Amino acid sequence: MAFIGACFTACNEGLQSREELRWNEHRVPEYSNPEDWIALPNRQDLADEVPKGLPADALQYDENELPVDVFFVYPTQYFEGQWWNASVDDESINDITDAYPMRLQASAFQMGGKLYAPRYRQAHIGVFSWQDSTSYAALELAYEDVKSAFEHYLTHWNEGRKIILAGHSQGSWHLRWLLQEFFDGQPLQSKLIAAYGPGFDWYASDFQAIPPCHTPEQIGCVCSWMTYGGAYKPPWLGYKQEDPICTHPVTWRDSVACNASEKHAGVVLSKMKFAHEGALEACVDEGVLSLAKPNVPFGRQLQRDNWHIGDINLFWLNIRENARMRGLEGSQPPLQHSLK
Repeated sequence: MAFIGACFTACNEGLQSREELRWNEHRVPEYSNPEDWIALPNRQDLADEVPKGLPADALQYDENELPVDVFFVYPTQYFEGQWWNASVDDESINDITDAYPMRLQASAFQMGGKLYAPRYRQAHIGVFSWQDSTSYAALELAYEDVKSAFEHYLTHWNEGRKIILAGHSQGSWHLRWLLQEFFDGQPLQSKLIAAYGPGFDWYASDFQAIPPCHTPEQIGCVCSWMTYGGAYKPPWLGYKQEDPICTHPVTWRDSVACNASEKHAGVVLSKMKFAHEGALEACVDEGVLSLAKPNVPFGRQLQRDNWHIGDINLFWLNIRENARMRGLEGSQPPLQHSLK
């Protein structure tokens, strides 16, 4: 079993011992119950929150505008506890998930389509460091929920609409499995607009028929990136004989390694405030996104080796506008050819 990959912020700092954990599968989510979804269309969720101070030309989109659905899987918010997997009934974890990844990350995919996000029995953060058989079983249990939620969504709500998959970190881990099981070389692949899986290492060889995204408007492809500061490279990089997929979340082109700062549309801060347009320059280097010192007050002090926590909100508006572009492209009717 080899699932060495991108580590989470501070994943080895203060990590509790695996011996403290016990196996408990908890209640199985019932995805016919709206309470087991953290976000659904046509109800008010924190994923619907709009950052304060958005530029005047940053439009707000109605979720019923495009015939496109977004299926979002949030990252790990379970850092300490007594179980290998968190319960979907754990109110403290649910509150943190609502307040941070749903507000700061899922909101970036509110691009005019319907957004669905299930609660799931997420695996403990330590599984990505311990990497033993129980860690793998915990990830499998979490994925079973994601898979069950996606099947419920397909059966009851999709109605033939095109699909964007999006997530971060552990969510991206599960999306990779979902892509492999449901989309890659299968009929559902024709419905895929794009998959956004930042915060985990995806590789071109993970998929047989789904390519990486090469241009901003390309559809039917996958995007992924992991953000690190300056020249820092994570120690696991290079364990495979290929670089991870690294889609630049500003240029969206693999032919351009670095973005011009003026193309950076801005950051969404932890209090859901938009700020710092044109503050970030980053380059694709050896399969990761290398972020230069932010051009903001105290930028030198803010710089860090691992920007995992900001993979999405550092580029929030660039991501939303790209998801919008791909959604528009993917929802166009196919060209009609007539014999003359």
